[in-house]
Amino acid sequence: MSRLRWGLMLAAPLAMFALAGCVQETGSDSGSQPAPGATSGTGAAPTSSGAASGKRLKVAVVPKGTTHEFWQTIKAGAEAAASELNCEVLWNGPKAETNIQDQIDIINGYASQGVDGVVMAATDKNALVKTVEDLEAKKIPVVTIDSGIDPDKSRSFIATDNVAAAALAATEMGKLLGGKGKVAVLSFLKGAGTSDEREKGFLQGIKEFPGIEIVGVEYTDSDSAKAADKMETLLTQHSDLAGVFASNEPNVVGAAGVLDTRKLVGKVKLVGFDASKSELEFLEKGAVQAIVVQDPFKMGYEGVKAIARIVRGEGTVDKRIDTGATVVRKDNMTDTKIHKLLFPLEK
Repeated sequence: MSRLRWGLMLAAPLAMFALAGCVQETGSDSGSQPAPGATSGTGAAPTSSGAASGKRLKVAVVPKGTTHEFWQTIKAGAEAAASELNCEVLWNGPKAETNIQDQIDIINGYASQGVDGVVMAATDKNALVKTVEDLEAKKIPVVTIDSGIDPDKSRSFIATDNVAAAALAATEMGKLLGGKGKVAVLSFLKGAGTSDEREKGFLQGIKEFPGIEIVGVEYTDSDSAKAADKMETLLTQHSDLAGVFASNEPNVVGAAGVLDTRKLVGKVKLVGFDASKSELEFLEKGAVQAIVVQDPFKMGYEGVKAIARIVRGEGTVDKRIDTGATVVRKDNMTDTKIHKLLFPLEK
């Protein structure tokens, strides 16, 4: 499949983010998208429990950032649930995933507006604990998605099991390298739950291949330019580098761009996380060998759904909901189930 075709396939669903709907926000494009009709667990909205009864709820959804496609897909899932469940989504997040105080200020601002509940992905697993405790003291329930807090004071944590998902990446890397070679890790932010868990999962998983040596763990602040710089440095320091694990979208894009420019496509194996348009193009080109794909649409959908159930007293909510992870390679990216995961908004 050509890069152009992938681009067109992605462009159509992503353009739907711009449609008007039951959402208010600051600093990002607004939009609403009805839930696709496919089954849950493949990027589509799960079946509603019929919780649209009662007053219209205001639910603040506060991600770690707003620019990456991952966050925009979470937004679409939240809006899909809101349209089904008689809710209004208030959407905003910090400009950078390192802006912990900005996220706290945004959440507190929504609390002062009298929202019924908050769905958030924590920029820092420890720093956001007090914020959640303060919200709960004000009778504003909190559900965490993607990145949780420690200790977990939220009503439910809805996310990928990042340790297990990163272990899948390690297994994929081990197979690609035949169990031997030098490998580096591009992580994104020390102290962020997802970053720490993916680093842990990969380093644990790669121990199954004693012939593989980890030559370094670098942090990029979820900045693709910084990821590119780190990749350049790693290649200079280790001319025999065999593989790289890039633990999120900007890290994959930054590292793959360097491998492409240096004509190292396929020579240095790259396994990553997430599934942006750029990542899929690099996967098709061969600069990326595999990506571990999450289900951000389901995170957003289930987050708003959980708040609605809690506020309306419609039953218990599971403390932990694993939204799953799938390894995507060039040879399986057009499979029906994986296609639905990669393009959750496509009809």
